[in-house]
Amino acid sequence: MTGMKSSPEGHALLRILRASLSEASSDPAIVLSALDWSLLQRLVRHHRVGPLLSYSLRRSRIRGIPDWLRSEWEAQRRETVATALYHVQALGELAGLFEARDIPFILLKGEALSKTCYPDEGLRPYSDIDLLIKEGSYETAKAALTECGFGLRYPHLETEKRELFGEVEFDRQGPRTLTVDLHWDTLMASWGPPSLLSGTEAWSVAEQIQIGGRLVPILGGETLLLHLCVHFTFHHAFDGLILLCDLFLVLRREGGRIDWGRLLRKADRYRCRYAVYYALTCVQSLLGAHIPSPILKRLRPAIPVRLLMPVTQLLLRDRPVPQLLERYVKFLLIDDQAGRWRAAQSWWGSSKPWLIKRNRASRRSATVDITAPGA
Repeated sequence: MTGMKSSPEGHALLRILRASLSEASSDPAIVLSALDWSLLQRLVRHHRVGPLLSYSLRRSRIRGIPDWLRSEWEAQRRETVATALYHVQALGELAGLFEARDIPFILLKGEALSKTCYPDEGLRPYSDIDLLIKEGSYETAKAALTECGFGLRYPHLETEKRELFGEVEFDRQGPRTLTVDLHWDTLMASWGPPSLLSGTEAWSVAEQIQIGGRLVPILGGETLLLHLCVHFTFHHAFDGLILLCDLFLVLRREGGRIDWGRLLRKADRYRCRYAVYYALTCVQSLLGAHIPSPILKRLRPAIPVRLLMPVTQLLLRDRPVPQLLERYVKFLLIDDQAGRWRAAQSWWGSSKPWLIKRNRASRRSATVDITAPGA
């Protein structure tokens, strides 16, 4: 993967991102010229890294970026700050309600990563609130959300999503539409037990952060690393540099505290070795994260999977991954044939919206991709 070809704009984006993530104050200057700035901007928007790049322009020696592009990245950061304030207010409300109803929860992704990993406010965009709950708490949590004005996004798919995908989305209308995703699995319910987030292990290693005067639990340790790896490779099919930035920053924050042996054992137990291998390889190759070579060697998939995995077609895109390619990649990421068969049965038993030719209007209707991941 180190020899992966990319456009000049993709290469430039990676250089700026590395500078954005660097802690060194003596990095050499980056001088950009003769680029397709419109393509660079499409890449930045698609990968949701504009706020992070805006931050880096204030602290890194980067030359040659047009003023209009700098202004656009700064506008994206202001929007991210405004959205985060709206979500934090709602999160405080939900945390209080869930505590009052004795509903255990863990905050996933989004604000949890923004608070713990990023060096400043408004650098990590997110569009919804992801809460991990216990499966048996679903009805109680649903009632609590209903009391707060939330409704099911797709009522007719509720049973299907609960049985096959381990997550259900709720929306509340207002100045901004607010979305809460309730999870009790990792969208790998079809792979069979045990699941990474549904057991007691994820809950026992939870950390806490303060949001709106309340202590809110978040994932920690090797469980967090595995979740981020699966989220990038399996849920998003390698598409989203901001997700690799999450992984890079968590790896840097954890530093010498990572128990790589325990991570390997968990990857074995939860059958996500391939997903972990490719995520760690990508964050090492693209962003320069340090991953011990013996770890990658022990996680490495069989030769047929490595030959068939179209990594270069998935990274540094400026548009979403086609659905058929996404399904193909997800099947390759499942560690064994039995898991692939279970996934095929579950997906075939679902609404199969990816087989339906859709336009923009129909994407907002009932024929939605119920396996599409959140941010």
